[in-house]
Amino acid sequence: MNRRRHENLNIASWAAATGREVLRVGYSDRIIGQVIPDILRVIVETKQLELRPRAAVYLNDAATQKAILAGYYNIHWSQIETSIDICRSVQICADPRTLLTRVLVPISGTTTEPIGVLAVYADNGTEYEHVAVLQALAWDISTVVRGKRRQEEKPPVTTCAGMPGGIEADSPGLGDNIFELLRTTIDNFPGGICVLTDDLRVAMTNRRLYEILDLPEALFPAGCNFADILRFNARRGEYGSGDVEQLAQERIRHVKLFVDHAFDRDTASGLVLEVRSTPSAGGGCVLTYVDVTARKMAERELLHHRDRLEEIVTERTAEIEFQAKKLQRLLNHERHVNEQQRQFVAMASHEFRTPLAIIDGAAQRLIRRKTEVTPEFIGEKVSQIRASVARMVDLMESILAVGRLDHGMIDIRPEPCAIVELIRLCAASQRDITPSHRVNLDLKHLPATITADRSALQQVFTNLLSNAVKYAPGSPDIFVRGWLEDGCVHVSVKDQGVGIDADDLPKMFQRYFRARTATGIAGTGIGLNLVQQIVELHRGTISVASEKDRGSVFTVSLPFAAQEKVKSNTPEIEVA
Repeated sequence: MNRRRHENLNIASWAAATGREVLRVGYSDRIIGQVIPDILRVIVETKQLELRPRAAVYLNDAATQKAILAGYYNIHWSQIETSIDICRSVQICADPRTLLTRVLVPISGTTTEPIGVLAVYADNGTEYEHVAVLQALAWDISTVVRGKRRQEEKPPVTTCAGMPGGIEADSPGLGDNIFELLRTTIDNFPGGICVLTDDLRVAMTNRRLYEILDLPEALFPAGCNFADILRFNARRGEYGSGDVEQLAQERIRHVKLFVDHAFDRDTASGLVLEVRSTPSAGGGCVLTYVDVTARKMAERELLHHRDRLEEIVTERTAEIEFQAKKLQRLLNHERHVNEQQRQFVAMASHEFRTPLAIIDGAAQRLIRRKTEVTPEFIGEKVSQIRASVARMVDLMESILAVGRLDHGMIDIRPEPCAIVELIRLCAASQRDITPSHRVNLDLKHLPATITADRSALQQVFTNLLSNAVKYAPGSPDIFVRGWLEDGCVHVSVKDQGVGIDADDLPKMFQRYFRARTATGIAGTGIGLNLVQQIVELHRGTISVASEKDRGSVFTVSLPFAAQEKVKSNTPEIEVA
């Protein structure tokens, strides 16, 4: 009949194979309560069913009109209902004790009335698609249950099947020998054993039970009620805090189910006990208590070492990744520096080549016209040669200054410095070099002197004025303003030249960087970087404001400890 049912459902081959395995497990000499956990394991481990690894079987009880828990798999006894309403149709709903979806499938009998319920669990929030397969497997469970019940209804065998020749159980002296053999076996079992009848009476125990549970043997001899042992344990805190009777009744109700199950329990004395219940064929069960403290401690130690090993591996992996990223950054930086140096060498070569070509050209013209030179001609060529030489000297000074800064060979020696006089000197020098430009000075709000390195600041303002002239070839006016504010001296150099793209502004003080608007204009890209380092060595700052085709404003801010009160009047500076 079972095979015909599977054929009628036309289920997949994997489902049919699961059904055959259920029947194979069920066709054994074990009783119902012992085979149900194995049957449930077969079902939930079938990957195609997409179930969580937990399940239970309830069998209908005519006296209570409820489905009573008959067996379960991979669920702690405290997390499962001991009885549910009789189920006559498939129900898919949220489990009241977990965040999972519970699927209840009736276990059909020979009539239309079911004999029990199969309860399985799936992930919450999903529609379950294998109900038809579960119904077929519930029918296989029904076949096993009905077969076991028929076996239990058969009259008991009166021979000792394990004895040679099938010796009769009532043979003289045989019963006493078997009892003694059984008693010896139980007493030598390394754990505690407690045999319960169907009314929870203790039929047999061994000495180890009292030792491992720390029970007074005089209070709980054979023949006592196991419920009294549970109450005794509840009173001394073995089951945690709470109402003693309530804690005991929860365990009494569960023991009365006589289902095959096992769990670990931590005792108040510090032991870890593996508790196992094996149902008996005639009702009742056999409880075993095995001390697994050493094993659990080893497992915990192993888990600790595993977790520590994982932490070490994670730390080492993170360290390796960090070092790899650091190395990659260094490699990228090295490539960037190499590229910058290559660009610098190319620009420097061009910068040297241009003045040398001017010097060479002037010298050649002097040679060609040596017999007819005039003082004006000589003066013109000498001016060209001096300007070119000055350009080369400035370039060399910038390169050497950067090198000295990188190697910490430049010392800033603060001393009283007449800053107004210094800026006027730099402006006059720039006018001598490029008489086509006018440097407009507004320095009346600056203090007479500040504490600074005069030669270093001269290099700063010379560079800024030179840049203002160079990048404003068609705008002859350069504006230099100074003022005192918030304990700092501020000097701005403003031109009306090509300006700077907004994207280039954050990179203006990087070494070797040149803005896109500087294309075609001589330069090395080291001047502003040198200026920034000198200003920072004075504990000052430099900033830039610019717009493309509207000029630039570079502002140097230096700390000043005023010796006399100076009226502060901050001019409003706009990009022209």
